[in-house]
Amino acid sequence: MKNRFPALLLVLACCFVFSSAFMCSKEDNESAPVKPEFTSLIGYWKLKSGVSFGINENGEKKQTATMKEGTVAYEFFADGTFVNHVLVGKPTSEKGNWKLEVKKLDGKDIEEGTLALTSPGMKAVAGQVFVDQDGWMRQQISSINKSAGTTKHRIYLISKRTESYPYKEAWVETTYEKQ
Repeated sequence: MKNRFPALLLVLACCFVFSSAFMCSKEDNESAPVKPEFTSLIGYWKLKSGVSFGINENGEKKQTATMKEGTVAYEFFADGTFVNHVLVGKPTSEKGNWKLEVKKLDGKDIEEGTLALTSPGMKAVAGQVFVDQDGWMRQQISSINKSAGTTKHRIYLISKRTESYPYKEAWVETTYEKQ
């Protein structure tokens, strides 16, 4: 019995220390401002290219549309907000919120991640096309700090795949350059 008591006391003391540290850490995290996971996303990004694809009833992949360079832009801020800019026709902007989940990082480049965006316009079409039921549009994201032949950073976004008549699957792939 004597030999077990010191070991049990040591285990209880360790549990107390770890739980106290966890509680303090949790309180600190709740009072600290929220910071984005990947700060190089912050800034103004203009569309470099965009292409939509569909898979028809025969299983063939078809390019269904292209987006003209420079027609839209995203502006990401450190507080988790963004502005979506439409730069053609009658230019408009819409504010919203963003979240970034980086799953795999290669130095400063994102190899794999998810960029989630929401805005009043997206919430209005929740559950339709590329917007989830909760009003968030989630896209796969990857980045390159400096692509070949340019000094500008790029992000690559791929929308979720969805059924969109006449296609069994449809999705959009876009590239944005940091300005």
